[in-house]
Amino acid sequence: MTLKDKMNEMLTAGLDLLFPPSCPCCKKMTGDNDRPLCRECHSKLQYITAPYCSCCGKVFSGCGDNHLCGDCLKSSWAFDMVRSLFAYEEIIAGLIHNLKYAGDMNGLDTIEWICAQSALLQDFDSPDIILPVPLHKKRLQQRGFNQSLILAQKLFPNDKKKIRVDLLARKANTQNQTGLSGTERRKNLKNAFSVRNPYKIAGQKAVLIDDVFTTGSTANECAKALKATGAKRVDVLTVCRADKFV
Repeated sequence: MTLKDKMNEMLTAGLDLLFPPSCPCCKKMTGDNDRPLCRECHSKLQYITAPYCSCCGKVFSGCGDNHLCGDCLKSSWAFDMVRSLFAYEEIIAGLIHNLKYAGDMNGLDTIEWICAQSALLQDFDSPDIILPVPLHKKRLQQRGFNQSLILAQKLFPNDKKKIRVDLLARKANTQNQTGLSGTERRKNLKNAFSVRNPYKIAGQKAVLIDDVFTTGSTANECAKALKATGAKRVDVLTVCRADKFV
């Protein structure tokens, strides 16, 4: 360890004594520098584990193997696979909401840490390109950042060169999806996305990154645009999903 490293370690220890680490959700002291959430809040997280639909990722109650759900047996998606790391409950919902609507970046390290605990990330170990779901330029100007890009950087810290924001575009400034039904969401997003430089997509295995999977409308429309320009495979990774277990 270098002298600089020792000094940084001493500084960190001193700051922890003066300002003990606290949970970003309940503000209680965690007593553990390596665990950003307190144990109580961490216990409320619902990590998604098998069994779930091998295509859309819908979670099944009980035990058993992964298999296709009824919806995926009856209809086809443009994407190949969806995996979400958490069920949408109060802890993860609060972290995502604070990031997305309040611009609160303080919970990002917590999001990164809890996501890294999920075994489902192993399903995305070799993408060719990583594509954050884009915002329309007007909404991006209003918000000042794209939360899907920030999440992509946290979920793939060693693959940042693969993260591309110049290939998938949102050409329509669509209505906010909150409160819309599945049918309304699909109508709202129809033909909302386009691909720039299609030759950079052709033959590639792409991973789409978003914060929440609800009806799949956003992911499906993005995948349609990517498949139309020759993407070999389109998988979807979201931090959480808002549907109920079946």
